[in-house]
Amino acid sequence: MIDKENAKENVLKFLRNKDKKTLLVRGYDNDAKLNVVLSCLNSVFEKGIIRTSSMSDLSFHIYRAFNKKLLPSTVTSTNNYKIGRMTVRVNSYSNNTRSNPRGNKNTFTLFHPVQTVLDDIKRYSAFLNDIENSQSSKVILITTNEWSIKNWDIENHVDEVFFYSVENDNPDIMKNLRRNGAIR
Repeated sequence: MIDKENAKENVLKFLRNKDKKTLLVRGYDNDAKLNVVLSCLNSVFEKGIIRTSSMSDLSFHIYRAFNKKLLPSTVTSTNNYKIGRMTVRVNSYSNNTRSNPRGNKNTFTLFHPVQTVLDDIKRYSAFLNDIENSQSSKVILITTNEWSIKNWDIENHVDEVFFYSVENDNPDIMKNLRRNGAIR
């Protein structure tokens, strides 16, 4: 749990920093990243927004990260959901609508997952616009399928980048990625 404690410490440090608004969380263990980020957000915020590329997959991603059902199988953008002590609104950043929540100084916005939009020039521009127009006090982006991302320009548009290493906590995932040639 060395890596997890380090990740929590870094995310909480970012959340408490009044001078930084946007954080990109990178790393190879998708479930671990989502678990730590949501846990940290839960300790700081009461309300937030989760912007996702796939409304139909979000419940499954959160279930895998916590190994318990925290959201119903089907989530909609018209309902609020409880995750821990937080009330969250879920919305797709893939389908831009007029009802996209922008948040306020008392909310966070979490973009998860963000891998496919990074390599799509047309969608990427709209995505950057969404990040810039967010009025939430904290905006966090979490990558997935890190090894498949070709365009890392996103790092130039955030205040901080944190790479969540799992070399100690989950060495098997690292061995598998190296064995399969996904990483060196």
